[in-house]
Amino acid sequence: MFDNGCEWIRCDFHLHTRKDKEFKYTGEDNSFVSDYVNKLESEKIKIGVITNHNKFDLQEYKALKKTAKKKDIFILPGVELSVKDGKNGVHTLIVFNPEDWIKNGENHIDSFLTAAFQGISNRENENTCCNFDINTLLVELEKLNKDYFIVFAHIEQRSGLIEECGGGRLSSLAQNHEFKKRVLGLQKLRTFDNKSKIKNWFGYEIAFVEGSDPKKLDEIGKGELCYVKIGEYSFSALKFSLQDYENRISNEEPKINHGYIQSIAFKGGKLDSIKIPFSNELNTLIGIRGSGKSSILESIRYALDLNANIDKDYKENLVKNTLGSGGEISLDIIDKYGKHYEVRRLMGEQPSILDENGDEVGISINSVINNPLYFGQKDLSFTQSGYAFDLLQKLVGNKIKMQLGSVDNYVLKLDNSIRNLLQLSSIPTKIEELNAAKQDLEYKLKIFHEKGIAEKLNKQTSYNKDYNKIEYLVKQVNVTYSKVKKVYGEIDKNQFILSDYTSEFNGELFGNINDILKNILTAINNISAEIETIAKNENSLRTIKDEFDKDMKSLKEEFASIKREIQDDTLDPDSFVKYTSELDKVKQNIEELNKKNNSRESLILDIKKSIRERNEVLSNIFNKYEEEIKRINDSQSELKIKIKFKGNKDKFKNDIKAKFRGTGISEVKATTIANEFSDFVSIISDCILDDAKKLHSILTDKEVVKVYDKIKDNYSHLIKEVCPDLVEIYYHDKLLEQHSIGQRASALILFVLTQEDNDLIIIDQPEDDLDNQIIYDEVISTINKKKKSIQFIFATHNANIPVLGDAECVISTQYDEKINADIGNIDCKNTHKKIVDIMEGGKEAFEKRKLIYTNWNEASKV
Repeated sequence: MFDNGCEWIRCDFHLHTRKDKEFKYTGEDNSFVSDYVNKLESEKIKIGVITNHNKFDLQEYKALKKTAKKKDIFILPGVELSVKDGKNGVHTLIVFNPEDWIKNGENHIDSFLTAAFQGISNRENENTCCNFDINTLLVELEKLNKDYFIVFAHIEQRSGLIEECGGGRLSSLAQNHEFKKRVLGLQKLRTFDNKSKIKNWFGYEIAFVEGSDPKKLDEIGKGELCYVKIGEYSFSALKFSLQDYENRISNEEPKINHGYIQSIAFKGGKLDSIKIPFSNELNTLIGIRGSGKSSILESIRYALDLNANIDKDYKENLVKNTLGSGGEISLDIIDKYGKHYEVRRLMGEQPSILDENGDEVGISINSVINNPLYFGQKDLSFTQSGYAFDLLQKLVGNKIKMQLGSVDNYVLKLDNSIRNLLQLSSIPTKIEELNAAKQDLEYKLKIFHEKGIAEKLNKQTSYNKDYNKIEYLVKQVNVTYSKVKKVYGEIDKNQFILSDYTSEFNGELFGNINDILKNILTAINNISAEIETIAKNENSLRTIKDEFDKDMKSLKEEFASIKREIQDDTLDPDSFVKYTSELDKVKQNIEELNKKNNSRESLILDIKKSIRERNEVLSNIFNKYEEEIKRINDSQSELKIKIKFKGNKDKFKNDIKAKFRGTGISEVKATTIANEFSDFVSIISDCILDDAKKLHSILTDKEVVKVYDKIKDNYSHLIKEVCPDLVEIYYHDKLLEQHSIGQRASALILFVLTQEDNDLIIIDQPEDDLDNQIIYDEVISTINKKKKSIQFIFATHNANIPVLGDAECVISTQYDEKINADIGNIDCKNTHKKIVDIMEGGKEAFEKRKLIYTNWNEASKV
């Protein structure tokens, strides 16, 4: 059994040794076995079938098998039998199950060959045919009640099946039940057109395999390659690979193009010191209820920092109980480029990501395993309002991350513009109040002018006016300096430096770019100097202000003397100075407010622009959803998904009632508002830009005022709210909500399994609420299509999933004070026994699994 479940390994179905008359070996006799195995190893052949012409040497087979085993190479016994069919005979590779044919010291292979060549001499010559034609051969082999399979050798050459038999004979042979059952492969197909011809002659498809057919050591491994996917070194595993040739036979070693978890390890808690390896394809955790399956899945979720949306408290407590205080979980992850990373997380701490050298790297988990999806128990049968859209967001999350960030940027701009505009709404009243104060001050000062007092105090009032102006200028310069300095401080000069970048093909171009960037840096540094100049001049202004203040104080006695000379008991000279200073400040305030008020139109345009840009981004996100939905709809026929932009009006209505609570809005009016407006931003726009015309057509004046007050208090939060798109899922042309719980669960799991942008999908008991027919017809077929590009980790009680899903890794869990995990795969006899013992299904399920179970049962007769 392999560490990470089923693996792709190279297999040679047609090998000869020195016991074959055609094979030439010039080395030392006692070196042949080691030389032979070393050649297999150098060619990376992990399974070899010894098929000498018309003979089988047991002692040589045993020696090769023993030595090969030390090199992790599996040798099977076979023979290249010349069968009496066609003009020259047909070379037939028979692969024997060693557990049937070689046991208790008996060599049943040689006994069979002796019978096949009874009365025939010189049988070791490759052109010598046995007594049997193909049909008779099958009859004689079946009489022995031992397991075997047949691969026809070099089918297009002399003594090959096609060359010798032709279409008519092959069509006749294919009608033989034993031929269909035992002939599992054809070797060395080279003419592409023959592939379709064979399908027509046979009436079914068959595996095409390769073998080097060597006549000397150097020829071992020559020619085309053949890879098989198996979970253990056994005859039955190889046989099943040929039966499931579409998924388990390949002429090249398949590449893994997605990130995946290679293993998980625990320190402390109920899984202390346990390490569980995973396949990059389908992994199933099996076990009775309470055996620890969910504990392992929830620990993986926790390590990947994925949210548990439903039963969150229960799932978080399950992780705490599993890991224990101070417990640690570690994931060994291989990214799509083949690089190793470790995601390590202590209980209660944030996850850390380490590279293959053990150094922490500042990257996200999504960088090493793209967009992993997790669905715990009940997650896929939980269908509250809006759940389909939430699920779509979860599936498409990575594709819209940048657009979602853009929405936040426009919301921030909108927030600032609305704040400024609302502040402007009070400006007309303030200007009116200031004009009234101005008129009052001007009236009071008029009396001083009429009595000539103003002229006498002109110098002091003029000094006060100058002082106010200087003070205002110092303030404005300081504000400007602070803003410029802040912006300059946010500039990252390092982004304009190319010293650590080298272009492989465009060195001259980047030389020019570097010169330009140096000019930009010089200009930025010049800005720094100008900022310092502003600072110095601000200090100079302050110095002038301070000196002017001293001058005014030095004139204090002069101003007092003038006031004493004024002989008018009805007027206070100090009041004149005060009124003059106040009037000057009032005029300045009116001027500033008028300038701000003039920016109203500009702010309105900014708000409209931000709303438009925000809606464009939301529309782009919607288009991404539509693209994903089209892909899902086109990929299968059971599900059809529809989406409507900002269409979830029920959610929007409930949000309106919640956000505008206390305004007196009725259910009917809330529904009308939800239908008339696209979202809260459109309501706010109507209120602040259009005098609430639309709202006035729905609400009373009193209600509109209350809504407007709510908006003024909460607009920053309201503009972040988005009316969700409405997603409707149709399962077999019927709206999901109208189906039973089981059918809803079926639709949702298909929804998940049709994804392509996810390296990993974790589901705890995907079969919950599903019947076996749905699992077989829809769920498993989808898993089989997708598992080459997505890693699946399921906890399940349903035997169909590991068996018909051909699980590359099967983890059986048991709980006895701590959780134990036994690792196997669908090819292992021990795993088969556990599946039958723990997960026994109905008779219908076994009928559908007949091919696999027949293979297992025959492999278990020993």
